[in-house]
Amino acid sequence: MKKSSIRLLIYIAFSLFMIGCASSPASVSEDELYSLGKAYYDLGKYSEAEVWFQRSSAYKKTRNASLYYLGRIAFQQQKYEDAANIFENLLQNDRDNIILLKAAAFSNLKAQKLEKAEGFYSKIIALVPDSKDSIYGYALVLFGTQKYQDSYQILKNAKADSGDDRDALLLLARTEFKLGYPEALDHFSKWLEKGDDPLVLKEFAETAEQQSLYSRAIEAYKKIKQSNRSEDAGLQKGEIDFLIGRLILFADPSDNQGMKSIESALSAGYYNKEKCDSLLADPRINENQRQTLIDLFSQKK
Repeated sequence: MKKSSIRLLIYIAFSLFMIGCASSPASVSEDELYSLGKAYYDLGKYSEAEVWFQRSSAYKKTRNASLYYLGRIAFQQQKYEDAANIFENLLQNDRDNIILLKAAAFSNLKAQKLEKAEGFYSKIIALVPDSKDSIYGYALVLFGTQKYQDSYQILKNAKADSGDDRDALLLLARTEFKLGYPEALDHFSKWLEKGDDPLVLKEFAETAEQQSLYSRAIEAYKKIKQSNRSEDAGLQKGEIDFLIGRLILFADPSDNQGMKSIESALSAGYYNKEKCDSLLADPRINENQRQTLIDLFSQKK
């Protein structure tokens, strides 16, 4: 155990002893209540910390600090909406407090209250234009509200394409994909130089297909298949073969491997009516391919 943790435990034990010896509740100061809450918080004992912060929040002197930590505890417990409400209430008396603004923005982001988060991030950027974490958070919220062009502009201004911040680089690539910008492929590729996350490989493949670069898309899907991590990419059993097969059908109608891959997917138990119907309606396949697919899919209905 770290020395700092041992000191905190000793402090807690001593404080609890002194509180127990106090002749009445009034004998316990607000500072002692707050300090106990902080000690438990620093040890990661959030339930215990919450008890003492609730008590110290009843006093004017320690009210705001106690409420702030109650907000942080709610966040740690994944009660994001409760955390956001606490931080927002504190902001009513301290509207330009950057720490509270960031806490409110991030809590609302985690609670999927994107419009509220956008408002807080916008204010943070106005007050502290160089706040990197808030710039990313703002761009992420704009992406989440489908304001892709605004998100893209913020990321470009922040030089997200440098690759220094991998989260920002990935968000830039995703934003460019939504906008149909060809640079998305290069930025996904740059991100993948230092990692082979199956989900990002799938996004790379989708981007390559968007640009009719079927061989690169097929290569990415094959990497996912070889890694045996299709589920990590959100793919069902056999779906990876379906995706590879359809791309081969588009890229080279004379290559029978495309149809074999789709047959393999169906044999593995994969059948998604929406995606199968979409493939049948895709103008990139010819009539012979379409008829063969109809015959294959009819066996799964």
